[in-house]
Amino acid sequence: MSEIIKIDVTGLDKLQKKLDKFGNEIQAEMSEAGKAAANEILNTEGLRAYPPATEANTPPTPYYIRGRGTQTKKGNKFNSERYGTLFTIKPFGKLGTLIGNRASYAPFLGGARQARAMAAKGWRKLSDVATEKIPAITKIFQKRIDYLIKKLGL
Repeated sequence: MSEIIKIDVTGLDKLQKKLDKFGNEIQAEMSEAGKAAANEILNTEGLRAYPPATEANTPPTPYYIRGRGTQTKKGNKFNSERYGTLFTIKPFGKLGTLIGNRASYAPFLGGARQARAMAAKGWRKLSDVATEKIPAITKIFQKRIDYLIKKLGL
């Protein structure tokens, strides 16, 4: 994975011994919260949803056809890796979630080493979107935690 964003729940370590008696329920619920948070981040234009096409996506050749690759006078190179479909969401540790993208060019499109030209075309840095979405992510986790508190009688 080229670029990784880590979503981690902090502050629960103090309660971990008490929480361990509930087995995998808490871990499973936090895993679902992590997936929901990751999707909240990724369902943003410029990440999973591509930004509007630009002149780079229209003739004359060479130009780039999204989902296919670079179009030249001799034909298409079929070099698209389909960035929007290559995001991964994986559990991390007991309560964390990792977001990544397997495209070879992910660091330059939406990663820490994003090319200025890509930002100008509307591609977003994963880390910037994650930071912007902290209030929404917090609500997602808080809702799941409130549900667990009620369900487990804490």
